[in-house]
Parts: sequence; structure tokens; C-alpha cells
Amino acid sequence: MKTALKITGLLFGFLLFLSIEIKDKPIFAHIYGVISPATQYAQNTTEDFFSRSVNKTETYSKKLFDNSVPKVKDSVKSKLAAQKKILIEEPAERITEQEKKELDALIKNH
Repeated sequence: MKTALKITGLLFGFLLFLSIEIKDKPIFAHIYGVISPATQYAQNTTEDFFSRSVNKTETYSKKLFDNSVPKVKDSVKSKLAAQKKILIEEPAERITEQEKKELDALIKNH
């Protein structure tokens, strides 16, 4: 609790210090005038770094995606591959219900 009160007091004191006016401008304005070129340079450098990073990531992602799609169409080149679709036809004879029951009973017994 003491630490929180100390920090709050220091922040309040610092704010009051920066608010003191010298030559019709607060101290903060004088400090800002000196530091602003460096902060603007740091901000511009950081923005350029992140934009270059995003562009590189985008190009790598595109390359990765382009390489994931096969360029050659897959096909079977063997003469053993099925060329015609074989249709399964129904048998010519029909099995009656009694024959089905007999076959089911035969399967159950074995």
C-alpha cells in the first residue's frame, strides 16, 4: 500500500513539475521541442520496419501457397488401370423370401 501511495505521489508531483510555465510555455512543451525529432525518427523507423516485415511475410506466404499446388496434373500412366467402369448388374434369378430365411438360418447355425 505504501508503494502505491508513493507512486501516485510521484506521478502527481511530476505532473505538477511539467505544468510549470517558463516563457509562457509549460516545461513539457520545452522538453517536447527538444525530444520530438528523436521520437519522430524512432516512430518512422519502427513503422518502416513493420511494413517491410509484413511485405516479406506476404511474399513468403504467396510463395508457400503457390508451391503447395501441384503444377502437374496427376494421371495414371499404367495400362493395368481400369479404363472402363464396370457396372454390377442384378442377378437374373430372384431369391424368394423362403430361400432368404433358409439362408439366414444356415448362416446362424454355422
